[in-house]
Amino acid sequence: MVALTGIAYASFGWAGKLILKLYPGLVEDIKASGIRIYPEAYASLVAMLTFLGFGLGFALGVPAYLLPRLGFLPMLHPSLALLVPLLSMVGLPLFLFLASIMYPKMKSFTRTSKLDLEIPYLAVYISVMATGGISPYVSMERLARAPKFLFDELRKEAMKFYVRIRALGEDPLTAIEESAKEVPNRQYKELMLGYASTLRIGGDVIHFLHRQTEMMLKERVSQVKAVAERIATLMEGYMAIVILTSLTIYTLFVVNMALAQAGFALGGSEIQFVVFAYILMPMLSGLFIYLADLMQPSYPVYDTMPYKVYFGVSLPLTIALILGMCLPFMLPPGTPASVMLSKAFSPTVAFVESIVKKANLPGGFEAGIGLCIAFMVGLIPSILAHIRSTIVHSGVQHGVTLFLRDLVEVRKTGLPPEKCIMNLSGRDYGRFTKHLREIARQVGWGVPLSRIYERFARKTKNWLALITMYLLVDSIEVGGGTPETLETLATYAETLESLERDKKRMLRPLLLIPYIGAIIIVVVVLVLVGFMNQIMTLAHMTIGTKTMVSIFLPPVIINSYLMGLTAGKISSERVSAGFIHAFLLVLASLAAMLLTPHIVRSLMIPVSL
Repeated sequence: MVALTGIAYASFGWAGKLILKLYPGLVEDIKASGIRIYPEAYASLVAMLTFLGFGLGFALGVPAYLLPRLGFLPMLHPSLALLVPLLSMVGLPLFLFLASIMYPKMKSFTRTSKLDLEIPYLAVYISVMATGGISPYVSMERLARAPKFLFDELRKEAMKFYVRIRALGEDPLTAIEESAKEVPNRQYKELMLGYASTLRIGGDVIHFLHRQTEMMLKERVSQVKAVAERIATLMEGYMAIVILTSLTIYTLFVVNMALAQAGFALGGSEIQFVVFAYILMPMLSGLFIYLADLMQPSYPVYDTMPYKVYFGVSLPLTIALILGMCLPFMLPPGTPASVMLSKAFSPTVAFVESIVKKANLPGGFEAGIGLCIAFMVGLIPSILAHIRSTIVHSGVQHGVTLFLRDLVEVRKTGLPPEKCIMNLSGRDYGRFTKHLREIARQVGWGVPLSRIYERFARKTKNWLALITMYLLVDSIEVGGGTPETLETLATYAETLESLERDKKRMLRPLLLIPYIGAIIIVVVVLVLVGFMNQIMTLAHMTIGTKTMVSIFLPPVIINSYLMGLTAGKISSERVSAGFIHAFLLVLASLAAMLLTPHIVRSLMIPVSL
């Protein structure tokens, strides 16, 4: 990377200066993002990537335009004949330019969100240390040796602070003030600069740190409450956009395709439908997952096992099942690919056909039924991994919160913290109980608390529980951990847990919308296909209802699957929570497919599939 930047600066330095004149905010974005690179050098790298994009775009676009016209490649659809070369020659360099220009800003935003999450705990940590007689600049030096998974961004700043004092010989107060100026966070500036000024005028430093910590924790609680409200709005917006857009576009395409088969096309094509159903709609769900990730607190420690199971087991299994249970019915009958897949996966093909026959469904439903089964079977391993992860790790934070409150009360009696831990080990704190009993045994054996914490951290994948226990362990090691400081930490932990429960209660009614929307979309598409068939029959014309159903059902099922993943991310901050919702939404779509034709017939609506 360094060599590439040097080449860019030497070759495109003139273009880098021009970019900085056009985008003067790029300098501040680079500083705020923590990227250690000279601004003109980075701007030169942007220019070089853009020029390389132009070269690569022309190298791909010109052959894509000329070769079909010279007969070396088959001609593309007229709507794509110019689109592909244009995207190559213009879209690629434009994308590289915008992506490289926006990268520092996005990295700055990510860094700011991490700082917002970590700084309230930094204030708690410094207050706890100050109560035990440790000054904040010594606390910062200790923080430089803290585990990386606890304080990611602040640990980097603490290491810079350590270098300033130990290597460069700066005054600790000067180093604190310089650190406050470099970190793009208002709370960090107020904490550090306030401490420096209080110490210079001879004020009560401990009182200032306690007050500042309480204010930060209250502000953090307000931020969490605001996030819950924004997430509820995001959920409503996503459901409204997806459901209304799907209903509108599917209706237009069903009507257009039916009329096209009867010789009355209104415009549009299957290519446009494929782009909408298989590209635009999944991209829309991905966009909302990304927005939810930006809005929600991103904890650096979480259990990755559900995602490993999903990508290592569920996704390959799903793809294999789609090849055998869905794709043979989506391809035009009689084509070599369709015949080959039908022979290669004859057992699964026969299984899907038997289900359609037993359910008394007309032809065309095979692709949708097979895709539903493939998705549901493929999701089972991931769902089991997510449930196990939730049971093992999610309950630990609740137990830590209860333990911390009891610890505060027992600590007020004057018992030392070690005795308090041993006395509380007999109580029940849910999933945290086994960890607490192991900690109490090791305390009784005289094992150092730092080593005890390392063992606890290896077994726990909950960041809030880990950082709470780290503050407790460090406060005991330095002789602090007064009831007042622990009271503040316990109150914050209880408030945060209460807010999480309130957020789940707020979002729970909204989770009904995806299920209703998925069922409505399936029902509307099937009824509309049948309705168009009835109209054409009355006009003594026929349409291929089997072909239309096999075309429109699979993207509807894929949309339901993605809606489940997005709903899980928005409601529970983890995409893995969407595995269950995706399974249930696909199941609801399957039920709608099985019941819709029978309901229509029972109501004697003049519609036939």
